[in-house]
Amino acid sequence: MLETYLFITPWGDECFKCEKETIRYFGRAEEKVDLKIFPVLNMQVVLNYMKHNQVKNGNYNDLFNRMYLTCLDYKAACYQGRAKGRQFLVAMQKAVIDKGESYSIELGSPLAQQVGLDLTMFEDDRRSEMVQKEFKHDQQLAHEMGAESIPAAVIFNVKDEEYGILMDHYDYQTLASVCKLKLASDDDNSFIPETL
Repeated sequence: MLETYLFITPWGDECFKCEKETIRYFGRAEEKVDLKIFPVLNMQVVLNYMKHNQVKNGNYNDLFNRMYLTCLDYKAACYQGRAKGRQFLVAMQKAVIDKGESYSIELGSPLAQQVGLDLTMFEDDRRSEMVQKEFKHDQQLAHEMGAESIPAAVIFNVKDEEYGILMDHYDYQTLASVCKLKLASDDDNSFIPETL
């Protein structure tokens, strides 16, 4: 079984692409996978977003706060199950990335309803101290795993490995090669990936 930690910024179009490629690969893969998605937010993420999207004269603090709200809302949605959390994340990314909508509390609530979340529970959770603590833990985990360039994934073969492989800015083929390499460590160490 592979355990995969995917570190993304919810507003990043490259992160959205990597996320879709990861889910597509693991949806087709024969091996069992435990995929966990963690939002990452720091000063560099916001500055990269502003540069990539050519945000000029943008209010950094306002942008940071809206991104932070997005991360907390995703964490709150995950309290109702990882699948519901992912559905919320994708709906939010489509609204922000594909449609260019500005994320706010007013956008988050209808999205939560759209994906079938219990709205009362979502509203309570998005404001909870526990969600904030878990978000801080996610940032610490990303740092500990060396996920500095986002998007990034850390993949472990849980059978017998203490260390994982860190990939950033990857594509479908690279992910497939790394996963095959990690699984090959169960049998013999003869597999050499075609693309890395």
